[in-house]
Amino acid sequence: MDDTLSSVIIESMSNGVVVLDFQGHITHINPAGLDLLGLKSEEIRDRTYAELFMGEPENDAFNDILLSGIQDKETRLYREVAFRRKDGRRLDLAVTTSFLRLESGKWKNEGIVVVFKDITEFKALDRARHRVLDHLSHELRTPLSIVLASLRRLDTPENQRPVERIKRNLKRLQDIQADVEDIIKQRDFEGDHSPRPRIEQTLDLVELLVEENPVHAHTLQALKEMVKELFPDRTTNVQTLSMGSSIERMIAVVRELSSHRNVRLLTDIKEDQYVLIDKEVFEKILMSLVKNAIENTPDGGVVLISLGASSDTVEVFVKDTGVGITQESQGQIFGGFYHAKDTDLYSTKKPFDFDAGGKGLELLRLKIFEEVYRFSTECESVRCGHIPREMDSCPGVISKCPYVQGEEQCAQSGGTAFKLMFRGAKDPDA
Repeated sequence: MDDTLSSVIIESMSNGVVVLDFQGHITHINPAGLDLLGLKSEEIRDRTYAELFMGEPENDAFNDILLSGIQDKETRLYREVAFRRKDGRRLDLAVTTSFLRLESGKWKNEGIVVVFKDITEFKALDRARHRVLDHLSHELRTPLSIVLASLRRLDTPENQRPVERIKRNLKRLQDIQADVEDIIKQRDFEGDHSPRPRIEQTLDLVELLVEENPVHAHTLQALKEMVKELFPDRTTNVQTLSMGSSIERMIAVVRELSSHRNVRLLTDIKEDQYVLIDKEVFEKILMSLVKNAIENTPDGGVVLISLGASSDTVEVFVKDTGVGITQESQGQIFGGFYHAKDTDLYSTKKPFDFDAGGKGLELLRLKIFEEVYRFSTECESVRCGHIPREMDSCPGVISKCPYVQGEEQCAQSGGTAFKLMFRGAKDPDA
């Protein structure tokens, strides 16, 4: 391996690096490349990229990049493509290609270097951001439309002046909503994939709108306070928190709020654990996950909340025996935890009802909390095999399901488990 190739691979240890000759054979691949593409070193010996990747239609765009370099001698500065591994896992990859170069600066036409990185989570965040915007737009537009429709019934000659004034100001509110949405929708995530700058920019816009539209100051101030509550600042009230006590306290609250449902809430706390986190933030996180679990679990099912530790990591599990998440939605589950169904389906439900859903904000907010408090989240889910598609529905009561006989069979059909992983802290009283 020459010095140029060695330096490329060393400098890109976190990225995948593949080198191909002009016959399409993989001559070099780093460990990250093997890991990302789901390959083993023995699988690539004496094989071309066509033999390895071209059997999967979803890899066409990835293969086109390789083909452009091998046949047309064209490299790509940057391109985002989908890649489906042999194990079925789908990735979004950012890919760049170049030719090998000698230290003298001359081209060494032995092949091309392909450097790629996994941007699956970033792409999922972007898709979830747009999905949540759709929910927010619905939540804003529908009340305004109702107010306008109701206003028409009051539009009589004697009420003409106040009605026109209300219409004018409602139109300004609609314009403000559209302006905010346009700014948030700008696709300028290069270099910073955190939603934090977009939130701060939105708050700055609200401040400006308050100055320019004093008549709407009260409404805009309420919007600002709601955004700040949903997405906390980096300056937070961090404390050493007893996780066991907090879990028990929150589950007692949830039992009261979900008392109209027949879903058993169980806890498994063998030993208390401690972490550094804002108490209110942890309670919001736990509430959103348990609420989500209950709303996806039919009556007769179970939601289990457990607390454990592994090495220096504190782990909180929220596991349900619900309908599970489809493979399609699992690809975006860490991008804001978007709704798989249309907003209108949730409009007649109340919190904790089966299939109630919500505005999508609570689980999107989880990504902000991860950034601020440096914890991580994992999710494993099995979609109920009797309702494999998003459009399929569960009756919401195990006894009404024609496919299973009782709670045990239902639990074996599907379910979801979220795991929160925090860095542990010492018991302050020890």
